[in-house]
Amino acid sequence: MDSNLLNFYNYCGVYDNLATDPLQSVGGEEETVGEQKRYSSLWGAVILQAMIDITSNYKRTENNIEKMKAFNWINDLHSDFITVCHFAGYNPAYVRNKMRDIVSKSLSSKR
Repeated sequence: MDSNLLNFYNYCGVYDNLATDPLQSVGGEEETVGEQKRYSSLWGAVILQAMIDITSNYKRTENNIEKMKAFNWINDLHSDFITVCHFAGYNPAYVRNKMRDIVSKSLSSKR
């Protein structure tokens, strides 16, 4: 795995303080910090998987299609991507720029 991907995953940026805002449950009780961190980690893993898909060297056509979908999902700042970034506590523009850097380095190392 590319070390840049691991560095990306360890980034602890916050988007509009959403990662520190207490979440409300249906019963009106605040969500615990531990629960919030677990949810943020889960959504961060979704972003990490997209980054892994983008930088993987797939041979099958179906996998390459998924690779392009992952790239476009991040690069075009789709609304669901922005939502996932909010849930993960990441700035969507930061994630997109980091993805572009990783792809650029990946392409230059293959030459």
